[in-house]
Amino acid sequence: MNYLLKKIKRWFYYRITRLTVKAKWNKDTENDLSNIQRKIMYITVSSISNEDSELLINPMIDYDIGEKYYIKKYNNEGDVEKFITISKMTSGYSISVVGHEFIEDTRHRYHFDVWFPDSFGIKMISRFKRNLKRRRDKMETEIRKDDEKTLDLILKKSKSF
Repeated sequence: MNYLLKKIKRWFYYRITRLTVKAKWNKDTENDLSNIQRKIMYITVSSISNEDSELLINPMIDYDIGEKYYIKKYNNEGDVEKFITISKMTSGYSISVVGHEFIEDTRHRYHFDVWFPDSFGIKMISRFKRNLKRRRDKMETEIRKDDEKTLDLILKKSKSF
């Protein structure tokens, strides 16, 4: 009984802590952003969630390069359509969007550098890491599935001797 009571207390503590963290995250709303920041944030988040985009990360935080996250968004032909860089700065985050779009058979090139407060940068990095982890786990599952099939074939072959 004491064990069950301890588990319930732990669960309530977890829930209260989680709500506190979410409340802090929701303190900064999108209303605090300019129209340009809001649009760049939407483009970045949708590119992170898109399965056709490639998520790249700087494997270590280098003082010369800084903390950077990269997103390559591909079009239907397999060409790079957008290249997005999320960079940690001393104060806030900088998002750079470079790319081109075909609108009415005309190619439009663009380059935007937009600054974001820490709270929004952290949200985008969190989304980036969550998607990267989900994709990695999916890839590892597919690889393991193939490994199990191969092991079954090896086992069948060794039993036939």
